[in-house]
Amino acid sequence: MDELLLKKAQRGDPEAFELLMADLESLVWRVCWHYTGNREDASDCGQEAMIKIWRGLSSFRFDCAFETWVYRIAANCSLDFLRKAGRIPETPLEPMKEEGFDPPDPSPGTEEQVLRKEEYAGLREAVASLPEEQRDALVLTQLEGKSYEEAARLLSVTEGTVKSRVNRARSRLREFIRRREELSSSPRVQRSEGTQGSRGSSEQRKERRGRL
Repeated sequence: MDELLLKKAQRGDPEAFELLMADLESLVWRVCWHYTGNREDASDCGQEAMIKIWRGLSSFRFDCAFETWVYRIAANCSLDFLRKAGRIPETPLEPMKEEGFDPPDPSPGTEEQVLRKEEYAGLREAVASLPEEQRDALVLTQLEGKSYEEAARLLSVTEGTVKSRVNRARSRLREFIRRREELSSSPRVQRSEGTQGSRGSSEQRKERRGRL
């Protein structure tokens, strides 16, 4: 980060701010996308985040990486949006998933695709409901593709702490998936499915568990 550029932006120089955010603007949009899973919502959250970053520049005290500060604002804007939209429960969902963060791209169409889309939406809510420190470690390493070393630098903690937080987040998310699968395989649900569909769903659940 160019500290001189940042200080100019803090004094209200819009050109300095534009240059400062040139490489970080994409981070803002990606973070908002990770949380909302919707292009329009991500765009709205991203714009709100950029405004807050600009207005709050004077409050940045250089006590953490600037990228970390920007990430936090983008994440908080997204979480505020989800809460207002009623898409995050008041009490954290106790349990969640990861590494099987791999739900296939859910384009609307067949019943299976719709179910997968619902599962993906549930995962986003679960990730958003993780404790902040676990969520940050998970998003940075698993979604943003940062190494543990990079994430540790951004979060101002050790690599071991990042790994520990990611592992705890994965454990919660695995439990989240397990509970969803139990609900989807309940007798009431099974009665509404054909024999072949139930067998297919069972095989898919085993496949997902195998990826964790």
